[in-house]
Amino acid sequence: MSLIQEKFASLFSNYKVITQARPDGGILLTLSGSEGRVFKRSISYQQLHNGDQLTWVISAIRRDLAEQASELPQISLLQSQQRFALPTYHSL
Repeated sequence: MSLIQEKFASLFSNYKVITQARPDGGILLTLSGSEGRVFKRSISYQQLHNGDQLTWVISAIRRDLAEQASELPQISLLQSQQRFALPTYHSL
């Protein structure tokens, strides 16, 4: 089992996790639930290797899984998702 697959298996322990390498360096993540539901998500190389983007992807997957199960999280939890940090400007 690869390190990436182990990481996703620990994050989504209620699902059977399968990762397949993509030609662009990303992965195809497949989560299979005990009730027979299958969830697939393509994750790019950049998303895998950027901490902020990976955190956002994991939050989005959790949100989508909750939506499928009709267990949507509170709106306050969804509002905390930020894809990129805001730029900082300095005057000289």
